[in-house]
Amino acid sequence: MKYNPGYWRLTPLYRLILEIVIDHPEGVSESDLIDILKKEHEVDVGKAELYKALMKLELSGYIQVEPVGKEFVIRLSPTFPELFK
Repeated sequence: MKYNPGYWRLTPLYRLILEIVIDHPEGVSESDLIDILKKEHEVDVGKAELYKALMKLELSGYIQVEPVGKEFVIRLSPTFPELFK
């Protein structure tokens, strides 16, 4: 799905992030997530906007964000499948 960066996004950022994390069950690093958003979805996102979306997903129980070195690794929450029963 391609976006025109000068206009409103058709899909919310948190939804794009969740789809990327689902496609990477082993987890995705913060820098890889930003690269995927830029290259595959043409979304240039700042750290504040990214962290806000990650916090929304983590507080909703969809993902887990773990610090690894200077970055974060984002994985699906173990309870993710139970949320959709």
